[in-house]
Amino acid sequence: MRRLVVILIALVLSVVGFFGIVFLASESGEVITLRTSDAHAEQYSTRLWVVDHGGAEWTRTGHAEKAWFLRILANPVVELERRGELSARMAVPVSERAAAEAVNRAYEEKYGIADWIVALSGDAANRVVIRLDRAEP
Repeated sequence: MRRLVVILIALVLSVVGFFGIVFLASESGEVITLRTSDAHAEQYSTRLWVVDHGGAEWTRTGHAEKAWFLRILANPVVELERRGELSARMAVPVSERAAAEAVNRAYEEKYGIADWIVALSGDAANRVVIRLDRAEP
């Protein structure tokens, strides 16, 4: 019985440790706040990484079922807070393979090993890259 308790404690500590490392990695480097709205106009803030590529700002999700991403699909009008500045944006998911590969490379270059660590908790094969276009006034 004691051996089972030790194994369970070790398992719990391993899981907590893994997600702790993922959390610390995800907060390293430049982190933006993306504000999305639901059908009732309630606003939600999500902390994400961002890269600049091809004259645009990009973010991505490793889980297409994340609530913030589903809100973007329903309402692509978002607010981006970056470097203390707030701006209106249109979030445009891009499925073009070449764009996705280029954005993923930009993530690897910018965030280094932290990108690899965070990728362990996502679905790298099904990542969705999102271009954050400036909204027209």
